[in-house]
Amino acid sequence: MRCTGLRLSSVLPAPSNKIADQRTSPKKKKRERNYEETAIESVLKAVMEVKATLDQQTQKMDAQTELLKKVETKIEANTEKIKENKANIDMLQLKVSELQTENKSLKESFADLARYKRRWNLRLNGLTEKESEDTRELVIGILTRVVPLSVERLRETVDTVHRLGKKGNAATSNNTPRSIIMQFVSRTVRDDVWKRSRDARVCKELHIHFKEDFSREDRAARAKLWPLVQDARKRGQRAF
Repeated sequence: MRCTGLRLSSVLPAPSNKIADQRTSPKKKKRERNYEETAIESVLKAVMEVKATLDQQTQKMDAQTELLKKVETKIEANTEKIKENKANIDMLQLKVSELQTENKSLKESFADLARYKRRWNLRLNGLTEKESEDTRELVIGILTRVVPLSVERLRETVDTVHRLGKKGNAATSNNTPRSIIMQFVSRTVRDDVWKRSRDARVCKELHIHFKEDFSREDRAARAKLWPLVQDARKRGQRAF
């Protein structure tokens, strides 16, 4: 019989991992430990760096949060101040409105009083002006030819008489005599003078004319209405 030959490798069992580990050299083990330690240190270092960065960011966020709180506090304080100022402004506006209303009322009352006082006045335009003239006596002399009253009665009735403006000013630079303002004690006499002066011969002889004493505002208002008055008169309507 022929004998079949067998290989030892097919008969003997393979070496175990434990035996393989025992065969690893100490240097290799040391290198592996060093590598593991280095890797752990790197990871720890990276973790610490991340932690430090997070700590810095946290500190910055805390600082910003604190700053925002301060800003918010200031905003709240400013908001309250604005509300307070607005309340004061509203109160002042109300007072201003009340004062404006009161001022308007006072102006109207003053204008009415001045207008009422002017009803006792008449203006005389065109009377030649002389040096050292007694304006009051000149006017009374003219009035004796306008109304049937004595000099004595007119002296009692006519209160004050004077020319308007300063002599030689721009308004009279063209040799136009200054207007005369006269104030009467009696409204009845004043109205009679005003009525009779329109047809008085003395006014035509001296080229003078009497006018009612209106305020500047009333003169402006009448000037606007005058074209309407003229138009009404042309149509035969009574207007004055």
